[in-house]
Amino acid sequence: MIFYKSLLELDGANMVSILSFDSRSMEVLLGDKHAQHFSSEFPLIYKTKIVKKNNPNKFFYRSAIDNALKNNQMRAIQIIIDYICKYQNNFCSSFLFLKNFGAIIDKGCIELNEILDSEVFKMNFDYDGWISNHTNDSHYLRPFNGSIFSLR
Repeated sequence: MIFYKSLLELDGANMVSILSFDSRSMEVLLGDKHAQHFSSEFPLIYKTKIVKKNNPNKFFYRSAIDNALKNNQMRAIQIIIDYICKYQNNFCSSFLFLKNFGAIIDKGCIELNEILDSEVFKMNFDYDGWISNHTNDSHYLRPFNGSIFSLR
């Protein structure tokens, strides 16, 4: 109930996205002390719709990661990434990094091993026709930059 009430009162945002400009706030909000309230069913890190100041008919989307990166809060980004690895560990969370992952890598002071090894940037494809069409059953990894829908 508190989740939905705060979501509606804060115009679709939450305290994490609002206070992501401060590392200490992120430590308190996303710390282990509050872990009993975290759930993968209700993610805290997501993109919120923000209306542009000069044109109320136009808008853009920004996440807590974008806010922290804009304010150069590397510790806050690390805390948010750790939270995502623990509680939002699925492929849908990769969309939070579409435009900012290069900038995060360029900063060079954020530990990315955990998120790169998590399920955020991995997706398993279940295609029944694969076994009958492919004779090599060994594991093979290589980069793919196209659409996931054109893999078949």
